[in-house]
Amino acid sequence: MHINFNGRDIELSFGLRTLTTIDRSLGLEVESVSLGQGLETMLVPGLQSGNVICLYKLIQAATAHDKKKPTTDEDFETILNDIADSEGLDEFAQRVMYELGKQPMTRKLVPEKYQAVKKVSKTTEG
Repeated sequence: MHINFNGRDIELSFGLRTLTTIDRSLGLEVESVSLGQGLETMLVPGLQSGNVICLYKLIQAATAHDKKKPTTDEDFETILNDIADSEGLDEFAQRVMYELGKQPMTRKLVPEKYQAVKKVSKTTEG
């Protein structure tokens, strides 16, 4: 899955670094103690409702690996406006949910309709 930034495509990464960043940035903090849980409690419901802040945090974390990544709020605003104009924020959020449903580490976080089921074949030797 890609986004366009400054005329070039940037791949969105959904690896452990991205997931940890999202969990921290959208997680809960109680009396200066970070409880995390941003993936489960905030990201998925936020994507389902098209929450622009969740989309912003997701794109920010998922592009952090790129050397020419967006860095300013203006960069992210431009990206989100481009997404809104080209396909719509809700539609983009749905695509992200399907992408999370393909990933082994995030598959169980999204509702079942977004999950890509991998069939495990067992071979028997006789």
